[in-house]
Amino acid sequence: MSTTIHFIDVDQGNMVLITTTNNKNFICDCNVTSDNEYDVINYLDSVIGKYSPISAFICTHRDADHIRGIKKIHKYFPIKSIWDSGHTGTTTNSKEYSDYMDLRRRVGSKEKKKMTRQDFGMTRFRYLSGKDERLEKNANAQGIVLKIEHWNQQNCGSSAILMGDCDAETWRYAIMEDYSKSEVKASILMAAHHGSISFFDDPADEEHYYTDHIIAIKPAMTIVSVGDNKHGHPDEKALELYNEYSSGSNKGNKVYITQEKGTIKLSLKDTGWSLKII
Repeated sequence: MSTTIHFIDVDQGNMVLITTTNNKNFICDCNVTSDNEYDVINYLDSVIGKYSPISAFICTHRDADHIRGIKKIHKYFPIKSIWDSGHTGTTTNSKEYSDYMDLRRRVGSKEKKKMTRQDFGMTRFRYLSGKDERLEKNANAQGIVLKIEHWNQQNCGSSAILMGDCDAETWRYAIMEDYSKSEVKASILMAAHHGSISFFDDPADEEHYYTDHIIAIKPAMTIVSVGDNKHGHPDEKALELYNEYSSGSNKGNKVYITQEKGTIKLSLKDTGWSLKII
C-alpha cells in the first residue's frame, strides 16, 4: 500500500492529485484551460474514475494559475470541500477568482493553519506554512506549503513537499524559524513558483543565494511544474541550484520538468519512493 501523488502536466500552472492510503482523493491546485481540459479530465478519469468524489480541493494560494478551471473539475469529480489559508491573494479581480470563491461558498471551506496536521490512514498531511503576520506584506508567503508523509507503524518512510509559490523569505523568516531540519526533510520536492529564482533569491542578501532550506530538505529529486510562459520560468540559476542540492535517484536523475516529461506519478512507500513518467 502506498500514497500516490500525480504531478499533472497542465502547462504553466500547478495541479497535483493525491490518493491517500485509505483511498481518499485530494487535488492540490489546478490550471484547467480550454487547451488541456480534455486531457486533464481523461487522466483523472483513468486514475480515480469519473464522478469519483474529491475529498477536498487544497488551494495553496488564490493566484489564477492555481485555481483556474476549478468548476470544470467539480463538474466531473464532485469536490466536497475547499481548503486554503484564508488569504485573499493577488488576483481578486479575475474570473478565476470569482469562480473559485463561488464554488468555495457552495461546497464549504476550511482554513488550514500552519503547524497543524491530518492523518488519512498511513498518509499524513503537514501544513508547514499558512497565514503569517511576520510576512503579511508578502502574498506568496501567506499560502500553504504542504508536506505529504507516508508512514509505516513506526516512522515516516518517504515524503514530498508541495511548495505553491512560496519564496526564500517564507522559508528563512517563517518555516526555518519554526521547524527542525528533520521536520522539513523530504524525499521529493516540488519546486516553488514553477522554478522561479525567488525560492533562492533572498532580498536581505544581495551577494548570496539562500540555500539553508534546501540543505535541510535534502531532496532526492525536484519536480518543476511549468509550461510556456513570459516570466522566465524555470530560471536557469534555480535549475542549477535544484540540481546541485538534489541528491539524485538511483539512476542519477535529479530534476524532472513537466514541460519536458509530461505527467509524473510518485509513489511514497514504507521504505522508499518511485517515480514514473506517464
